[in-house]
Amino acid sequence: MPATTGMKGAGYYDQHSGTQLCSIQALQDWVDEAVATLPLPDPAQPVTVLDLGSSEGRNAIHLMASIVEGLRRRTGQPLQTIYSDLASNNFNQLFANLEEARRDALLPAGVYSGAVGGSFYGPLLPPGTVHYATSFNAIQWLDQLPAVPMPHFVAYRRPHPPRPGPAVSPEATAAFTRQADQDLVRFLECRAGELVPGGKLLLASPGDTDQARVGDGFADVLNDACLDLVAAGRLEREQYERLTMPVYFRTVAELLAPLDRGASRVRGAFAVERAEALEVPPPFVVEYRRCGDVAAYARAYTGFLRAISEPVVWAALNQPDEGAVTVDSLYERVHARLLAEPQPYLWRYFVVAALLTRR
Repeated sequence: MPATTGMKGAGYYDQHSGTQLCSIQALQDWVDEAVATLPLPDPAQPVTVLDLGSSEGRNAIHLMASIVEGLRRRTGQPLQTIYSDLASNNFNQLFANLEEARRDALLPAGVYSGAVGGSFYGPLLPPGTVHYATSFNAIQWLDQLPAVPMPHFVAYRRPHPPRPGPAVSPEATAAFTRQADQDLVRFLECRAGELVPGGKLLLASPGDTDQARVGDGFADVLNDACLDLVAAGRLEREQYERLTMPVYFRTVAELLAPLDRGASRVRGAFAVERAEALEVPPPFVVEYRRCGDVAAYARAYTGFLRAISEPVVWAALNQPDEGAVTVDSLYERVHARLLAEPQPYLWRYFVVAALLTRR
């Protein structure tokens, strides 16, 4: 069973994922480069594009529309666009977004859209059928949460670069690093099976650099809000200690490591066309720095954080009857802290990206 059920549904993620959309826009030239060099199948066959981790679809459809536009400059053959996410994803919203995109002619005639539910840590489509696969803001989510205590913070963060806060145990570092590597190998193995020779795989997710950890800021405010509720007797300490985000933020080196490691099952499966880490300023941080509107900053920041973390919070609470009150209280505390102290929680969004070609 996956470690998370996905993002907050009912259209909430679509409404509060502008930051994630910015990462797609920042890598538009990578998207276009892959389209321009993609090997096309026989004209009678469709070109198949697979998006991995599509959530409710707003951002994924934006990405897919740009791919379709590029492919249409090269070919008039049928295009098959496939959106995927966990079976627990809000596919109703995704299909509604697809229908709207069709009405608005973002996806013109000759584009055939579909969806598949399942973990991308397993195969999703038949072998040798995908020409272009993309995944934005998704592979940081682990398939399984490592069985190691994390009693003092809501997410694993690598020990360096140093920052005031709870120490990270060597056991936690070893467990999360191992799980992340195993997951990545399995992910790449599945994509290697699905892609045709010469097919493209574009990966982009929040990641760490040698100078910064992408979890600093947003994980701090979530953790501090939890501790506020614990101190007020509104959250049990046991519930807080059970709340661990199942994420691992890789560096560029970690993202590429399985491709060259001697014992890796995917060694030599892909050629690396491009790989780098880039900073994508979140829109709510940009606006706050531009005009100093703390209220707008706190509101947008809270919405972003709630969209990605609420399902994990719900699972940790394990309170079917009273959970809604506790969840609302938690994000009220997040909002209050951001209003009172906006500077300590300023977030720097780093994206680790790689464009790979199937050998």
